Amino acid sequence: MDMTKVTAIVGLLVALSIASERLVEIVKGVVPPLTGKSAVQWKEGVRRTANQLLAVGAGVLTAYLARPAIPAEALPATSDATILALGLLASGGSGLWNAVLSYVLQVKDIKEAAAKSARETAGLTVPK
Repeated sequence: MDMTKVTAIVGLLVALSIASERLVEIVKGVVPPLTGKSAVQWKEGVRRTANQLLAVGAGVLTAYLARPAIPAEALPATSDATILALGLLASGGSGLWNAVLSYVLQVKDIKEAAAKSARETAGLTVPK
């Protein structure tokens, strides 16, 4: 797969993650029991499970609402299964996807530098 396409997909996931995190924060602001930890173990388990389900739901909803804005270059097929997968991936959080995006961009830069070096070595371009 072309690194430009990978970069576009990861960038899309970062944007969806940030948007879904904002939605989760809005819901948590409306439902205060989702924010504070509980001293009772089973209540804390229920709260954490509810937050995870909320994150997944927000990710899927965000991906569904963003469907018309998803560029065909990034994802040519935006079927219901694709939207569900994007939502699940987006629910992983933008911190994860920001790190993945930085790695992908570094790999892309390394490949571009290697290709440029190979062209210069072959005498196809004149170094500046």
